[in-house]
Amino acid sequence: MDPGRKCEEQQKERIYQSISSLFFLNEFEYCSFLPDRINSNNSPIKMKKKYEFKSVVAETLLIPLYMRAKESRRKDAILRDRQAEQLVESIEYDYSKFDSAKLSAIGCVVRGLYFDNAIRRFIATRRNPIVVNVGCGLDTRYQRIEEHDKAIFYEMDLPEVIDLRHDLLPAPEGDHYIAGSLLETQWMDDLRKKHPEGEFIIVIEGVLMYFYEKQVRQLLTRLADRFSGGEVWFDVCGPMMANSKYIKPDSLRGHEAQIRSGLKDGHEVENWEPRLQLIDQALYQRFFPKRWGLGGRLMGLFPGICRKFSSLLGYKIK
Repeated sequence: MDPGRKCEEQQKERIYQSISSLFFLNEFEYCSFLPDRINSNNSPIKMKKKYEFKSVVAETLLIPLYMRAKESRRKDAILRDRQAEQLVESIEYDYSKFDSAKLSAIGCVVRGLYFDNAIRRFIATRRNPIVVNVGCGLDTRYQRIEEHDKAIFYEMDLPEVIDLRHDLLPAPEGDHYIAGSLLETQWMDDLRKKHPEGEFIIVIEGVLMYFYEKQVRQLLTRLADRFSGGEVWFDVCGPMMANSKYIKPDSLRGHEAQIRSGLKDGHEVENWEPRLQLIDQALYQRFFPKRWGLGGRLMGLFPGICRKFSSLLGYKIK
């Protein structure tokens, strides 16, 4: 290479690295315009690729992915998720529409950590733990949980989402992908048959609010029929958001996806399905109160009001 050209290229590289370092100190705002050259480990990544989603619900998988990536860039991050950072860099999408969703930004990472910890506890106390992420989207829980080698993991979602995972996030050894609908029973029967001695923890994150109450009840009954002795964990919106045209999570404002169901009291599920026993009902604002801002902290002082909007739930399957 011509010495002058080489010097010019080196200067460009130094400028690029300086710009990269500057933005890494801030939020994840750089991701919309920073060139697709390196990932967080300074190794080559794929050029950005645009994906078309067949359903508005499937598209919502990008919300928690972006929020985890954005959080992971913070110095004081609640949740570190380098894989999410790389995935966001790989997908061409206008993420800026989510930047004003301040409550969802903290809510998504609190929810992710809450379910991560539930799985960690389950793995630590069971002989044959099987972890099933239902409606997995582009979740990277397997990569986040250090104890993943002590359990068998499954990721279940719609075929178009599983195809996306195969393209962007090929399954590592110990993690397996299932394409289908969560309302179907074939995948449940297959898992039960494949692991007759398995102890199952089923996590349904960021999904059930898009289904009607009748469908949610049906799903929980089907799980109880097949996974006795296991646990099921999920999040819900409260009655204030269910079927409301005006009250939605801030990340969904202007989005076509609708909240179809909600509940306030976790014991209500025990009435739907007596084989489910409430382990925990947690409020988002209970965790990392300083990160919620003044309004969020004040709201956290009134648990009854908080439960009208959202909850995190865990149940033992008798």
